[in-house]
Amino acid sequence: MNSNTAFRDTIKLMNRDRPVFVPFVYGLAARTGQLPLQEMVSDASYYAHSLEEAYELFKYDGIVNHYDATIEAEVFGCEVAWPDDYAAPSVTDCSQVELREVNPEESYRIQVLLEATKRTVMSKGKDVAVIGTLTGPVSLVKTLLGDNNGNIENAISLAKNLLMRLVRSLGELRVDSVFFREDLLGAGYRDELQSHQKPYTDVYTTLFNLIKHYNGSPVLIVKDFKMDSIADLHRIITPSGLVLLGKKFSEDDLAYLHGLSDSLKISIGLPLPLKDPPELWKQFAVISQYLSKHRPTGFFYVSDGDVPYDMPPEVLHDLIAKIQSA
Repeated sequence: MNSNTAFRDTIKLMNRDRPVFVPFVYGLAARTGQLPLQEMVSDASYYAHSLEEAYELFKYDGIVNHYDATIEAEVFGCEVAWPDDYAAPSVTDCSQVELREVNPEESYRIQVLLEATKRTVMSKGKDVAVIGTLTGPVSLVKTLLGDNNGNIENAISLAKNLLMRLVRSLGELRVDSVFFREDLLGAGYRDELQSHQKPYTDVYTTLFNLIKHYNGSPVLIVKDFKMDSIADLHRIITPSGLVLLGKKFSEDDLAYLHGLSDSLKISIGLPLPLKDPPELWKQFAVISQYLSKHRPTGFFYVSDGDVPYDMPPEVLHDLIAKIQSA
């Protein structure tokens, strides 16, 4: 079974082989390609080559096309800063945002990203999962508005229209999944969602159905999310998978998640803290022992955020070797 099939089977809760590993490789891809990140994402050839070179070096199970929370906000007029050669950019100011209909074709960065994704799917997609990433609707609206909720209904509608167009573009490229980043809001995500639950639910329903139309899987990335709120979240928006960044798991936690995965029919992404190697190996030991003993068919590994671009490569090589020998 190749990595693409194993990833798709995991999302469907059918993977009876080893667990898959989907790291968020963005700054590390730029460093592997020996290009500053801003330069990498400005040229589709460099971009695709860097993503593929990083994959060939480490041989993980899913190529994520980016890990950047500024792209959609920038289309609306937010200012973006690039802190150094390999760190992802950040939104610095949205005070000049005009809440208007925006066209992704007007964004050079989006067009380069889509072309690089297209090339990666064509080159590697038969063997490894290729995953598109978007800022989630709640995080995007919160970024655009800050603490000003006066125009929130309009902002939700405009965010929906942009994300629909991006989902359609990714679907036409035949990515295997689309990951929505709501981790930007941390533990506050749940409250933001609930404060305007009806319009946000409508957005998720539209986006998720569109992804499934293209035979892809919608996955939600959250951070510091309470496990006892997962069932309620799934009832509201029903993603195919949930990535739980910022969490450390005991055996009892994993058993609880295993039960939720089976009952809700949802795959679970378990984070490994690559920024802290001692903690990485502690967490990996707990998770890998549970997986070896109980064989959950919908669990998979992710990196806990962007893989550090300056991490020793032997750490990642060692981790992937242990996962693939399970």
